Amino acid sequence: MKMVPSTWTSSIINCSKGLLPALLIALLPNIISSQESDFPSADAAAEATANIDTLISVLEINGNSLLVRLGSDAITAINTEKGLVVIDAGISTGLSLRYKTIIERYFPGKAVKFVINTHAHPDHYGGNAAFSDATVIGQENGPGEIDSHWKDTTRVIRRIQGIIKEYELLMQNYEENSADWNQAFMEKLRYQYALEDTKGPGFIRKPSLTFADSLRLDLEDMVIEMKHFGICHSKSDLLIYVPELKLLFTGDLFFKYGRPSINYEQNRDKAQWLSAVQWIQARTSDIETIIGGHGELLSKEDLTRFTQLIIEE
Repeated sequence: MKMVPSTWTSSIINCSKGLLPALLIALLPNIISSQESDFPSADAAAEATANIDTLISVLEINGNSLLVRLGSDAITAINTEKGLVVIDAGISTGLSLRYKTIIERYFPGKAVKFVINTHAHPDHYGGNAAFSDATVIGQENGPGEIDSHWKDTTRVIRRIQGIIKEYELLMQNYEENSADWNQAFMEKLRYQYALEDTKGPGFIRKPSLTFADSLRLDLEDMVIEMKHFGICHSKSDLLIYVPELKLLFTGDLFFKYGRPSINYEQNRDKAQWLSAVQWIQARTSDIETIIGGHGELLSKEDLTRFTQLIIEE
């Protein structure tokens, strides 16, 4: 794996080192810029906002897959004979259009044919509309989850506004341009873009190809295998495996050290969980790279610990 040197963005940001670029690449829409609040780091925030493309990090997983991130927004593109497949779509149309441009420049002449949502939480399907020509795939519970989330649009908008304010307040606690300040700023930016989406029509795009338990997508030179984990972090959690790339996507099912993320304690789907664990175990020896739902690179030890914890639940 390597960070991708590029002629089409000025630099790759390493957020862990607290770097902010100084070269102007692209301006955000005026509406985003106008939402900047007055707080001690306003000047640095304005500079970073103007340089948003340089805040996007690009990691080449291998010659046929690319991980694109901004803060905890993350999507991965896989290059196949039948076109590009994108795993998760990020939180917003506006940001994902930027990611799409990066991906299509990296894989010239290739178009995104499929988008697979690891689960139906808005930070994973919010950018579906950016890939207007692609088929969106998800587990069959996903569309219902999306409808439920947006049933009270006013409540959702107020919640997003509250999150933005929380990050603004958090930034005041950190030294300007420090790693923590940068991270808080990027999270604030993500939600500003999500808020902007709500002001236009058609920003919610639900999966049009759904399945109950499993799906195998044949793409000529490789296949993508999908398995419903069961009701756990969401009602629509998927595991996604690409055998030819030895690559596994786990969504938000677990994090570092195998810590499970279980949101439905009262509706445990233990039989389905165990079925999914068996599905994982049958493939573990052939897995080399594991990508979590927000771009974390996880280890096989993390995966093994997760499956053990699920069995013990």
